[in-house]
Amino acid sequence: MTKTSISVVRGRGCDPGSPCQGCNGTGCTYNDIVVVSESSEVRLVPRGGGSFRLEKSLNASIQSAANHQYLRGLCEEKTLYASPNPEKITIYSYKSTGVFRGMPVVLNLTQSNCYLRCYKEGDRVFLQVETCEKQRLKKISKSDESTLSFLFYMQKGPTKHRKFESALHQGWFIHILDTDLVGMANLDGRQEEQSFIFIIQK
Repeated sequence: MTKTSISVVRGRGCDPGSPCQGCNGTGCTYNDIVVVSESSEVRLVPRGGGSFRLEKSLNASIQSAANHQYLRGLCEEKTLYASPNPEKITIYSYKSTGVFRGMPVVLNLTQSNCYLRCYKEGDRVFLQVETCEKQRLKKISKSDESTLSFLFYMQKGPTKHRKFESALHQGWFIHILDTDLVGMANLDGRQEEQSFIFIIQK
């Protein structure tokens, strides 16, 4: 509030302890506080808000537990596939202010401005490789779907097992579709299915 003034207004009435006809024989002194401002601003913070701030990075290869091949991306073709040859992927981890569902991460094709992201068409979620300025991903807001689509929750399993869930589309995970294609799929109770499990090779 700007140019705010506070006034105490004391009403006329009987002194406390004195008989008074208008107050049923009791004291009737009234005090009001009046606050007046030239202008004010009310901000609404939506429920479920929060943000993710970049914390650290790790260069590693991500290997599928299903076929022992490695994630590899082609930025020009916007596709991700499994390859027998290891390829470095930079895993950027974030500090979250929201509810913990796993380690928030962004997956980058090392030494490039190409990242994995999710998008939805109809009832299905798809995975693609897309360019993005690194500066835009230093801090990600839950209210900004354009940057939140690059974020995944890396969930830790037994030993070195990891799953990657879309932060924007809950319940959809990175998944080996067949021998070499990589996409997104809903677990549907398939918690231990190998095609959803990956191993981080440093």
